[in-house]
Amino acid sequence: MRKTSILVLILATVFPAVAPEAGAAGFFARFRGRDAAGAAMFPESGDLPGLKRTSKVLSYKGETFQKHYGAAGNRYLQYGMRNLLAAEYEYGEAHGMLTLEVATMESAMSAAGLFHYHRGGVLKNTGREVPVGVEGVLDAKRDGRNLYFYKSNIFVKVIYSGEAPVPDLTAVARMVESKISGRSEERPDGFRYIDVPGVNRDTVGLTPGFTFNMTFMPPAVWASAPAGGSTASDLFVITRRNYKDAAQIYRDYASYLRLTGQNFTEFSRGRQKFTQAVDPQQGRVIFAAYKNAVIIAARPDGYDKGEALIEQVMRRIDEVGGGRG
Repeated sequence: MRKTSILVLILATVFPAVAPEAGAAGFFARFRGRDAAGAAMFPESGDLPGLKRTSKVLSYKGETFQKHYGAAGNRYLQYGMRNLLAAEYEYGEAHGMLTLEVATMESAMSAAGLFHYHRGGVLKNTGREVPVGVEGVLDAKRDGRNLYFYKSNIFVKVIYSGEAPVPDLTAVARMVESKISGRSEERPDGFRYIDVPGVNRDTVGLTPGFTFNMTFMPPAVWASAPAGGSTASDLFVITRRNYKDAAQIYRDYASYLRLTGQNFTEFSRGRQKFTQAVDPQQGRVIFAAYKNAVIIAARPDGYDKGEALIEQVMRRIDEVGGGRG
Protein backbone atom coordinates (compact mmCIF):
# COMPACT_ATOMS: atom_id res chain seq x y z
CA MET A 1 0.00 0.00 0.00
CA ARG A 2 1.34 3.44 -0.84
CA LYS A 3 2.29 5.82 1.97
CA THR A 4 -0.48 8.24 1.02
CA SER A 5 -3.07 5.47 1.36
CA ILE A 6 -1.77 4.52 4.81
CA LEU A 7 -1.92 8.15 5.90
CA VAL A 8 -5.56 8.33 4.79
CA LEU A 9 -6.38 5.25 6.87
CA ILE A 10 -4.80 6.70 10.00
CA LEU A 11 -6.45 10.10 9.56
CA ALA A 12 -9.81 8.41 9.00
CA THR A 13 -9.38 6.51 12.27
CA VAL A 14 -8.32 9.53 14.30
CA PHE A 15 -10.98 11.76 12.75
CA PRO A 16 -13.87 9.37 12.00
CA ALA A 17 -16.88 10.41 9.96
CA VAL A 18 -19.82 11.68 11.99
CA ALA A 19 -22.13 8.81 10.99
CA PRO A 20 -23.16 6.89 7.88
CA GLU A 21 -26.39 8.88 7.77
CA ALA A 22 -24.61 12.25 7.74
CA GLY A 23 -25.63 12.71 4.13
CA ALA A 24 -23.28 12.80 1.18
CA ALA A 25 -24.06 12.19 -2.46
CA GLY A 26 -22.34 8.81 -2.25
CA PHE A 27 -24.66 7.66 0.51
CA PHE A 28 -27.82 8.52 -1.37
CA ALA A 29 -26.43 6.78 -4.45
CA ARG A 30 -26.06 3.61 -2.40
CA PHE A 31 -29.55 3.99 -0.99
CA ARG A 32 -31.37 4.38 -4.30
CA GLY A 33 -33.32 1.35 -5.42
CA ARG A 34 -34.01 -0.03 -1.95
CA ASP A 35 -37.42 -0.15 -0.31
CA ALA A 36 -38.66 2.94 1.50
CA ALA A 37 -41.49 2.98 4.01
CA GLY A 38 -44.68 4.52 2.63
CA ALA A 39 -48.23 5.14 3.77
CA ALA A 40 -49.38 2.24 1.59
CA MET A 41 -47.71 -0.16 4.03
CA PHE A 42 -50.20 0.85 6.74
CA PRO A 43 -53.52 -1.03 6.96
CA GLU A 44 -56.72 0.92 6.57
CA SER A 45 -59.70 0.66 8.90
CA GLY A 46 -61.49 -2.60 8.27
CA ASP A 47 -58.57 -4.34 6.55
CA LEU A 48 -58.52 -6.65 9.58
CA PRO A 49 -61.45 -7.47 11.89
CA GLY A 50 -61.47 -5.07 14.82
CA LEU A 51 -58.82 -2.74 13.34
CA LYS A 52 -59.59 0.99 13.06
CA ARG A 53 -57.10 3.71 12.07
CA THR A 54 -57.34 6.68 14.45
CA SER A 55 -54.56 8.91 13.11
CA LYS A 56 -52.83 9.95 9.94
CA VAL A 57 -49.56 8.30 8.96
CA LEU A 58 -46.97 10.65 10.46
CA SER A 59 -43.38 10.95 9.23
CA TYR A 60 -40.38 11.42 11.51
CA LYS A 61 -36.84 12.12 10.34
CA GLY A 62 -33.94 14.40 11.17
CA GLU A 63 -34.73 16.94 13.89
CA THR A 64 -38.39 15.91 13.96
CA PHE A 65 -37.44 12.37 14.89
CA GLN A 66 -34.92 13.47 17.52
CA LYS A 67 -37.41 15.85 19.18
CA HIS A 68 -40.15 13.21 19.28
CA TYR A 69 -38.09 10.18 20.35
CA GLY A 70 -35.28 11.88 22.29
CA ALA A 71 -32.45 9.74 23.62
CA ALA A 72 -34.47 6.58 23.04
CA GLY A 73 -34.16 7.16 19.30
CA ASN A 74 -30.37 7.36 19.24
CA ARG A 75 -30.10 3.63 18.63
CA TYR A 76 -32.18 3.98 15.46
CA LEU A 77 -29.82 6.64 14.16
CA GLN A 78 -26.73 4.64 15.09
CA TYR A 79 -28.01 1.77 12.97
CA GLY A 80 -28.64 4.03 9.99
CA MET A 81 -32.32 4.93 10.07
CA ARG A 82 -33.42 7.17 7.20
CA ASN A 83 -37.07 7.72 8.00
CA LEU A 84 -39.77 6.45 10.35
CA LEU A 85 -43.52 6.44 9.72
CA ALA A 86 -46.07 5.82 12.46
CA ALA A 87 -49.82 5.58 12.87
CA GLU A 88 -52.25 4.73 15.67
CA TYR A 89 -55.19 2.34 15.66
CA GLU A 90 -57.85 0.83 17.83
CA TYR A 91 -57.60 -2.94 17.77
CA GLY A 92 -59.17 -5.97 19.40
CA GLU A 93 -62.15 -6.69 21.59
CA ALA A 94 -61.11 -4.07 24.16
CA HIS A 95 -60.57 -1.42 21.46
CA GLY A 96 -57.12 -0.76 22.90
CA MET A 97 -54.55 1.50 21.28
CA LEU A 98 -52.10 -0.04 18.85
CA THR A 99 -49.12 1.86 17.43
CA LEU A 100 -47.51 0.77 14.18
CA GLU A 101 -44.00 2.02 13.35
CA VAL A 102 -42.25 1.33 10.04
CA ALA A 103 -38.61 2.43 9.77
CA THR A 104 -36.60 2.69 6.56
CA MET A 105 -33.02 1.65 7.29
CA GLU A 106 -29.84 2.21 5.31
CA SER A 107 -29.61 -1.48 4.37
CA ALA A 108 -30.93 -4.95 5.13
CA MET A 109 -27.95 -5.34 7.47
CA SER A 110 -29.00 -2.19 9.35
CA ALA A 111 -32.55 -3.49 9.71
CA ALA A 112 -31.24 -6.80 11.03
CA GLY A 113 -28.98 -4.97 13.47
CA LEU A 114 -31.84 -2.92 14.90
CA PHE A 115 -33.99 -6.05 15.17
CA HIS A 116 -31.28 -7.92 17.09
CA TYR A 117 -30.82 -4.89 19.36
CA HIS A 118 -34.53 -5.11 20.28
CA ARG A 119 -34.49 -8.89 20.65
CA GLY A 120 -31.40 -8.90 22.86
CA GLY A 121 -31.18 -5.43 24.37
CA VAL A 122 -34.89 -4.73 24.90
CA LEU A 123 -36.47 -8.18 25.28
CA LYS A 124 -33.31 -9.71 26.80
CA ASN A 125 -33.76 -12.75 24.53
CA THR A 126 -37.00 -13.73 26.28
CA GLY A 127 -39.16 -13.20 23.20
CA ARG A 128 -40.95 -15.91 21.26
CA GLU A 129 -40.03 -16.26 17.60
CA VAL A 130 -42.87 -15.72 15.14
CA PRO A 131 -42.83 -16.49 11.39
CA VAL A 132 -42.98 -12.91 10.12
CA GLY A 133 -40.40 -11.32 7.83
CA VAL A 134 -36.82 -12.54 7.85
CA GLU A 135 -36.98 -12.77 11.63
CA GLY A 136 -39.78 -11.83 13.97
CA VAL A 137 -40.15 -11.91 17.76
CA LEU A 138 -43.09 -11.43 20.15
CA ASP A 139 -42.69 -10.04 23.66
CA ALA A 140 -43.73 -13.15 25.58
CA LYS A 141 -43.10 -11.63 29.03
CA ARG A 142 -45.67 -8.88 28.40
CA ASP A 143 -48.42 -11.13 27.04
CA GLY A 144 -47.50 -10.49 23.42
CA ARG A 145 -47.91 -6.70 23.56
CA ASN A 146 -44.88 -5.94 21.38
CA LEU A 147 -43.88 -7.52 18.08
CA TYR A 148 -40.72 -6.71 16.09
CA PHE A 149 -39.68 -7.92 12.65
CA TYR A 150 -37.65 -6.92 9.62
CA LYS A 151 -37.71 -7.63 5.92
CA SER A 152 -35.35 -6.20 3.31
CA ASN A 153 -34.22 -2.83 4.74
CA ILE A 154 -37.49 -2.22 6.64
CA PHE A 155 -37.78 -2.62 10.44
CA VAL A 156 -41.29 -2.78 11.95
CA LYS A 157 -42.65 -2.43 15.49
CA VAL A 158 -46.24 -3.31 16.42
CA ILE A 159 -47.07 -2.10 19.95
CA TYR A 160 -50.35 -2.74 21.82
CA SER A 161 -50.96 -0.58 24.91
CA GLY A 162 -54.61 -1.22 25.61
CA GLU A 163 -56.60 -3.36 28.01
CA ALA A 164 -56.66 -7.15 27.96
CA PRO A 165 -57.38 -9.34 26.15
CA VAL A 166 -54.31 -8.65 24.01
CA PRO A 167 -55.19 -9.18 20.34
CA ASP A 168 -53.07 -11.21 17.94
CA LEU A 169 -50.42 -8.81 16.62
CA THR A 170 -49.10 -11.27 14.03
CA ALA A 171 -52.08 -10.57 11.75
CA VAL A 172 -51.14 -6.87 11.63
CA ALA A 173 -47.46 -7.70 11.13
CA ARG A 174 -48.16 -10.08 8.25
CA MET A 175 -50.32 -7.49 6.50
CA VAL A 176 -47.43 -4.99 6.63
CA GLU A 177 -44.94 -7.66 5.57
CA SER A 178 -46.99 -8.48 2.48
CA LYS A 179 -46.48 -4.90 1.25
CA ILE A 180 -42.69 -4.94 1.59
CA SER A 181 -40.86 -6.20 -1.47
CA GLY A 182 -37.52 -7.98 -1.37
CA ARG A 183 -36.27 -11.32 -0.19
CA SER A 184 -37.30 -12.59 3.24
CA GLU A 185 -36.06 -16.16 3.37
CA GLU A 186 -32.66 -15.75 5.03
CA ARG A 187 -30.71 -13.57 7.42
CA PRO A 188 -27.66 -11.57 6.32
CA ASP A 189 -24.57 -13.75 5.93
CA GLY A 190 -22.81 -12.65 9.11
CA PHE A 191 -25.64 -13.84 11.35
CA ARG A 192 -25.42 -17.29 9.81
CA TYR A 193 -21.63 -17.45 9.94
CA ILE A 194 -21.22 -16.54 13.61
CA ASP A 195 -23.52 -19.33 14.80
CA VAL A 196 -20.68 -21.58 16.01
CA PRO A 197 -19.71 -23.47 19.18
CA GLY A 198 -17.92 -21.28 21.68
CA VAL A 199 -20.11 -18.23 21.01
CA ASN A 200 -22.83 -16.98 23.35
CA ARG A 201 -25.79 -16.90 20.94
CA ASP A 202 -27.79 -14.66 23.28
CA THR A 203 -25.33 -11.83 22.66
CA VAL A 204 -25.31 -11.89 18.84
CA GLY A 205 -25.88 -8.45 17.35
CA LEU A 206 -24.60 -5.91 14.85
CA THR A 207 -22.13 -3.19 15.79
CA PRO A 208 -23.95 0.18 15.75
CA GLY A 209 -21.54 1.88 13.38
CA PHE A 210 -18.06 1.16 12.07
CA THR A 211 -16.25 -1.82 13.59
CA PHE A 212 -13.83 -0.58 16.26
CA ASN A 213 -14.91 2.97 15.23
CA MET A 214 -12.65 2.78 12.17
CA THR A 215 -14.18 4.25 9.03
CA PHE A 216 -12.50 1.73 6.73
CA MET A 217 -14.11 -1.20 8.62
CA PRO A 218 -17.87 -1.66 7.95
CA PRO A 219 -20.29 -2.83 10.66
CA ALA A 220 -19.77 -6.38 11.87
CA VAL A 221 -21.93 -9.09 13.34
CA TRP A 222 -20.44 -9.75 16.76
CA ALA A 223 -20.97 -11.85 19.87
CA SER A 224 -19.34 -12.66 23.16
CA ALA A 225 -17.08 -15.69 22.69
CA PRO A 226 -16.46 -17.63 25.92
CA ALA A 227 -14.34 -20.11 23.95
CA GLY A 228 -11.72 -17.36 23.76
CA GLY A 229 -11.11 -18.00 27.45
CA SER A 230 -11.60 -14.40 28.60
CA THR A 231 -14.77 -12.73 29.84
CA ALA A 232 -13.92 -9.93 27.38
CA SER A 233 -13.39 -12.25 24.41
CA ASP A 234 -15.50 -11.31 21.37
CA LEU A 235 -15.89 -12.57 17.82
CA PHE A 236 -16.56 -10.22 14.88
CA VAL A 237 -17.61 -11.15 11.33
CA ILE A 238 -17.59 -8.51 8.57
CA THR A 239 -19.19 -9.73 5.33
CA ARG A 240 -18.78 -8.23 1.89
CA ARG A 241 -19.91 -9.06 -1.66
CA ASN A 242 -16.96 -11.31 -2.47
CA TYR A 243 -13.47 -12.35 -1.43
CA LYS A 244 -11.81 -9.41 -3.19
CA ASP A 245 -13.74 -6.88 -1.10
CA ALA A 246 -13.20 -8.82 2.14
CA ALA A 247 -9.47 -9.15 1.43
CA GLN A 248 -9.17 -5.38 1.01
CA ILE A 249 -10.60 -4.79 4.51
CA TYR A 250 -8.24 -7.44 5.86
CA ARG A 251 -5.26 -5.66 4.28
CA ASP A 252 -6.40 -2.24 5.50
CA TYR A 253 -6.69 -3.45 9.10
CA ALA A 254 -3.34 -5.22 8.85
CA SER A 255 -1.72 -2.00 7.54
CA TYR A 256 -3.21 -0.03 10.42
CA LEU A 257 -1.88 -2.49 13.00
CA ARG A 258 1.52 -2.70 11.35
CA LEU A 259 1.90 1.04 12.01
CA THR A 260 0.08 1.49 15.31
CA GLY A 261 -0.02 -1.91 17.01
CA GLN A 262 2.49 -4.09 18.80
CA ASN A 263 3.77 -7.64 18.25
CA PHE A 264 2.52 -7.63 14.66
CA THR A 265 2.87 -11.04 13.00
CA GLU A 266 1.53 -12.63 9.82
CA PHE A 267 1.55 -16.40 9.42
CA SER A 268 -0.13 -19.14 7.40
CA ARG A 269 -1.84 -22.44 8.11
CA GLY A 270 -1.69 -24.25 4.82
CA ARG A 271 -3.04 -21.77 2.28
CA GLN A 272 -4.88 -19.68 4.89
CA LYS A 273 -3.22 -16.45 6.06
CA PHE A 274 -3.71 -15.02 9.56
CA THR A 275 -2.58 -11.78 11.20
CA GLN A 276 -2.14 -11.24 14.92
CA ALA A 277 -1.19 -8.15 16.89
CA VAL A 278 -1.99 -6.02 19.90
CA ASP A 279 -4.45 -3.35 18.80
CA PRO A 280 -3.90 -0.07 20.71
CA GLN A 281 -7.65 0.10 21.48
CA GLN A 282 -8.82 -3.53 21.44
CA GLY A 283 -5.88 -5.41 22.90
CA ARG A 284 -4.96 -8.83 21.52
CA VAL A 285 -6.55 -9.55 18.13
CA ILE A 286 -6.16 -12.24 15.50
CA PHE A 287 -7.99 -12.13 12.17
CA ALA A 288 -8.28 -13.62 8.71
CA ALA A 289 -10.13 -13.15 5.44
CA TYR A 290 -12.04 -16.20 4.24
CA LYS A 291 -14.30 -16.19 1.18
CA ASN A 292 -16.55 -13.11 1.60
CA ALA A 293 -15.83 -12.60 5.31
CA VAL A 294 -13.27 -10.95 7.57
CA ILE A 295 -13.23 -12.83 10.89
CA ILE A 296 -11.73 -11.17 13.97
CA ALA A 297 -11.21 -12.73 17.40
CA ALA A 298 -10.68 -9.90 19.89
CA ARG A 299 -9.21 -10.18 23.38
CA PRO A 300 -8.89 -13.98 23.63
CA ASP A 301 -6.67 -15.41 26.38
CA GLY A 302 -4.26 -16.56 23.72
CA TYR A 303 -3.84 -16.34 19.97
CA ASP A 304 -4.33 -20.10 19.71
CA LYS A 305 -7.84 -19.81 21.17
CA GLY A 306 -8.64 -16.96 18.83
CA GLU A 307 -7.40 -18.94 15.85
CA ALA A 308 -9.60 -21.87 16.88
CA LEU A 309 -12.64 -19.57 16.93
CA ILE A 310 -11.83 -18.24 13.47
CA GLU A 311 -11.46 -21.76 12.11
CA GLN A 312 -14.90 -22.61 13.55
CA VAL A 313 -16.40 -19.75 11.54
CA MET A 314 -14.58 -20.89 8.38
CA ARG A 315 -16.10 -24.34 8.75
CA ARG A 316 -19.51 -22.79 9.34
CA ILE A 317 -19.21 -20.72 6.15
CA ASP A 318 -18.54 -23.94 4.23
CA GLU A 319 -21.42 -25.74 5.97
CA VAL A 320 -24.04 -23.14 5.00
CA GLY A 321 -22.68 -22.82 1.48
CA GLY A 322 -21.78 -19.18 2.01
CA GLY A 323 -18.87 -17.08 0.91
CA ARG A 324 -18.91 -15.85 -2.62
CA GLY A 325 -15.43 -16.02 -4.09
